[in-house]
Amino acid sequence: MGKRAQAVIVSYNIDNMEVCASAARISTTKGDAVEIFEKSKGNEKNRQLVQRVLQSGHRSVIEHAVFTIALKDVSAFAEQFFIECRLASFTVKSRRYVDFGSSGYYIPEELEGEALKLYCRYMDGLFSAYNLLLENDIPKEDARFLLPYSFHSNFYCTLNARELASVIHNIRCGRGKGIPELQDLADQIAVQVEKLFPCIRFDEACGTVDSSEGVLKVDDEVSFIGQQEIGAVELLNGPSDPVRILKLAYSMKHPSGAERVSGEAVHPSGSDGALEMEGLLRSVRPRELEQLSYSFLISNVTLSGITHIVRHRMQSIIIPSIEGIAHSRVIVPETIEKNPDMLKVYKDVLKASNQLLGEMCKNDKLRRYGYYCALSGNVMDVMTTMNARELEHFMKLRTCNRAQWEIRKIAVEMLKGLRGSFPELFDHFGPSCFMLGVCPEGRMTCGRLEEMNVKFKNLDC
Repeated sequence: MGKRAQAVIVSYNIDNMEVCASAARISTTKGDAVEIFEKSKGNEKNRQLVQRVLQSGHRSVIEHAVFTIALKDVSAFAEQFFIECRLASFTVKSRRYVDFGSSGYYIPEELEGEALKLYCRYMDGLFSAYNLLLENDIPKEDARFLLPYSFHSNFYCTLNARELASVIHNIRCGRGKGIPELQDLADQIAVQVEKLFPCIRFDEACGTVDSSEGVLKVDDEVSFIGQQEIGAVELLNGPSDPVRILKLAYSMKHPSGAERVSGEAVHPSGSDGALEMEGLLRSVRPRELEQLSYSFLISNVTLSGITHIVRHRMQSIIIPSIEGIAHSRVIVPETIEKNPDMLKVYKDVLKASNQLLGEMCKNDKLRRYGYYCALSGNVMDVMTTMNARELEHFMKLRTCNRAQWEIRKIAVEMLKGLRGSFPELFDHFGPSCFMLGVCPEGRMTCGRLEEMNVKFKNLDC
């Protein structure tokens, strides 16, 4: 059988109970913050106090307890579930640079007999083809489109106790209910947290909660989607008068009318009242940009591409459940399209896998685990809303030549829409080298600074 997925708390802040108890006391207790903390050390009433405050609904006090969890050999499906948590920090082993050919894959414990054989045939066939692509010089970032979402992932997750409690609740009582792997991970984490931070428990009653089981959606034929069809972008919404919003925000933040940047005064507008965007972007804290929000529909994004998008924490993103993905719709990247031998390998294994999925649909046990059969190259549509400050950061990273080609294409298409909507601001957006005049990548630079400047000055919108 496969390895057991593990969640191990490898680090947590010392005196977390004392810190949380101090936070509970500071609003109603005399003395400064340091004095209150010192008096909280070793106080036998700390746990009782924190629990009482939690019962009254004030859960922010436990945000001062922080945990780092190492997730070992969990499925990519479980990884996706965790990294959709907005109030947590993640570092994931990259599928662009690391060979996952021998990583292994998650096998549900209940599978046995013919169901187990069929499941492993499906997974082994995909891994074998993945390894063959790598042996024939197909880049890892393109070969990975064959990896099923059962493959083992390893990553770190750091979050506070309030968000951790929310994750556990979401697994046990929300969209993770009915998924054995997630239930097991939640149980492992809960046992450890209750020892390290016993003022919270995870045994709340969930009541009746709707939970969807994996549903295999299989067509008779595989639909191969070309690279040029991936990542279509539509700008759905933006502010109607962004200039006025920026001017109002700037005047509220800087009533004196200027901000000093590198020793020089930066004004929001020139003598004619026009907003000087370059000066605003040079600001140390361009909070004004956060007042401008833009919503996008991004169509035909691969599951691999979605992982690049969700790493940006400051956004509101809607991602359909992997449990309902269309398994028969798969990307064919250009590196494989241009290699006739590898194209045959790629298409043959996907057709064979699709036939196996048809057989798996007839098995009740396998049908419920359809989400593990999703491929990294399957596609779906997503929606996201970002403010202009996050978009500045997003564009610096994702329009760079070092970005993976799919997310780079998406970012460029987003930027084209933004420039068409508000060119006064977004004409200044692009990769770091374009915005800063220098490349921050060091020895990893592409060495094409002048070319990139020309490209993004003349981006066709």
